[in-house]
Amino acid sequence: MNAHRPNFICIGPKRSATTWLADQLKFHRDIWLPPIQELSYLSGGFPAHADKPYMTMRWTRWEITKRIIRNKGPGIAADRAFLRTARQLAADPAFDLDGYRALFGPAGSRVTGDISPMYASMTAAEIAQALPALAEARVFLLARNPIDRFWSELSMHARKQTFGTIDYGTYEVARAFFDDPERQKQHFLSGIVERWRDAIGANKLGILYFDDIVTHPERTLRQIVHMIGADWSKRLPGLAPDRNRKQARVAFTPSPGVRDAVRGWFSDELDRCAALFGTHGVAWRERSAC
Repeated sequence: MNAHRPNFICIGPKRSATTWLADQLKFHRDIWLPPIQELSYLSGGFPAHADKPYMTMRWTRWEITKRIIRNKGPGIAADRAFLRTARQLAADPAFDLDGYRALFGPAGSRVTGDISPMYASMTAAEIAQALPALAEARVFLLARNPIDRFWSELSMHARKQTFGTIDYGTYEVARAFFDDPERQKQHFLSGIVERWRDAIGANKLGILYFDDIVTHPERTLRQIVHMIGADWSKRLPGLAPDRNRKQARVAFTPSPGVRDAVRGWFSDELDRCAALFGTHGVAWRERSAC
C-alpha cells in the first residue's frame, strides 16, 4: 500500500465545478479516479454508501463506458479492488485512514485523488483527524462567488424538487436554506479557507477560481494538472476543456426582492472574500452591488 496516497484532495465546495474537474481529469492517461466520484470518507466515513447500487460492479452500457474511460481500457481489476475495500469500509463504522488510503491502491503508478465537495464542510476537529492521510497530498479548493454558488445550489434543489413541490424562489425558502447550520459551512467560503489553512498551513492550500474555469478553461485545467503532478501531454482526446455537462441546465428565477435580500445576507462575507482573495474577491463584491 502506498502511504502517500491520495496524491491530491479537492475540497469543493458544492456547485464550484467539481464535476467538471472530475470529468476532465478522467481524460488523462496518467490519472486514475475512483469509481465513486464523491467519496466523502474523511467527512463522515462510508455509512451513506452502504448497500448503494454503485458498491457492486454494474454492467449497463453507460457504466462500462465510464469504466473504460476511467481505467483507460476494458480491464475491471482496478474497479473490483476498489469496491472490495469500499465495501469493507462501509461495513465498519470505525474511522480507518489506512483503509481510506487503500481505496487509491488500484491507481498503481498513476496520479490519483479525491474530489469531494463535502470536505468544505469539515470542522477543525474532522480535518485534524484526517491530517495523517493528507500529509503528502496536494489540497486545493475551487473558489466561487458565494452568492452565485448559493443560487446555483438552491437551483439544483429546485430542479430535483428536493424539498417537495414548493416555490423555491420565495423569500421563506431562500432564508431557510441560508440559515441551515450544515449548509452554512458551505455558504461561507472565507470560513472554509480559514479552517483548512489553520489545519494544514496557508502555503499548503491551493486556491483556484470558478471564474477562471469559465473564462479560461484550458489554461486553468493545465494549471490543475500540473499542480497535482500529472503530465498534460498525456491528455486523451474526446472532451474539450470547456465542456461542462451541467452548463445547459436552466436555473429558476427568484424575484428581485429575494435576490436583494440574499445580497444583504452575504454582504459581510463578500467583504471578507475581498480581503482574502484580492482581485477575484473584489470583483465578486462589486458585481453584487449592481
